[in-house]
Amino acid sequence: MQQANKIIKNIFLFLLPLLFCQPLFPIMLDLKSIISIDGMQDNPVLGYGIVVGLKGTGDSSSSQTKEMISRIANNFGFKINPEELKPKNCAVVLVSSVLSPFSQPGSKIDIKVSSIFDAKSLDGGELVITPLISGDNQIYAVASGSLLTERNSKGVIGSVPQGAIVQKAIENNLVDVSNQIYITVQERLGLSAVNKVVEVIQGKYPDSVKKVANNKIILALPENRALYQFVSEINKLKVDIDEEARVLIDSKSGIVISGGNVIITEAAISYGGTKINIGNSSPAWGNNKASEQNVKVIKNTATVQDLADALNQIGASGNDLAKILELLYKNGNLKAKLSVQ
Repeated sequence: MQQANKIIKNIFLFLLPLLFCQPLFPIMLDLKSIISIDGMQDNPVLGYGIVVGLKGTGDSSSSQTKEMISRIANNFGFKINPEELKPKNCAVVLVSSVLSPFSQPGSKIDIKVSSIFDAKSLDGGELVITPLISGDNQIYAVASGSLLTERNSKGVIGSVPQGAIVQKAIENNLVDVSNQIYITVQERLGLSAVNKVVEVIQGKYPDSVKKVANNKIILALPENRALYQFVSEINKLKVDIDEEARVLIDSKSGIVISGGNVIITEAAISYGGTKINIGNSSPAWGNNKASEQNVKVIKNTATVQDLADALNQIGASGNDLAKILELLYKNGNLKAKLSVQ
């Protein structure tokens, strides 16, 4: 347990310099990093296939596996009796990938392969030609190739780099019949971010914003701009976004992730015989000399880093810090949105 706490503490200390070097003023971002444009989303595709060439590490002889392999084989014109199959050298898998908005026929994409049933390992296997479909049940790519398995998955998940060939482009309609473009601002940023995005776009294209509904903005394509030019210029616009104060705590490990603008107001904390005062808080801890020697004072409106430094000096663990932050939040001293998972 002590070793685990030491590891957690080291992880937290390693992350702190990275977390608290963030500025305390609005951050300038490219618009493309906080918006999505309708018609430019990635499109998931998937299919069910067979991995062959396994050295006895494939699926067991369950009826489900036999039936699935038989059906897939039948799709290729092979009539196989499921009862005659011994599938230990092959495995039924789920094959998945993502088509970018501009994937064109003939281009290649990476694929992920995952065992469906009880194969022990897909290591050394070969994926048989597998059609990949999208939500409309149309085939958009065909996958095959030798697998590279992931070590941390115990060999039941793998990938094939550039393992699928795109057969059909997904139609992307960036503009509607009225020549309008729909963009969506990330919901977590709130309406203030939406307002700033509108202001930035209007500064560049005064007449382009036609409607704003919650975090959805409707833009009219300027007459003197080609679609690709307008979209490119919109994506490159700069916007200043106020960084939201957040603290994320993992309840199992005690790891704490915090933004650099998170502050703690005046408070007094008692921990393991040591008293920690934040700001001018001076409760009646007692008047004996021992208590005076064990009091640590932190400047007013301290950051989470200040508190972590003080707790680390007295040997507190990551779990201790997490619990103290939860209590400070409940008491109203932690000025941030707290998420515990």
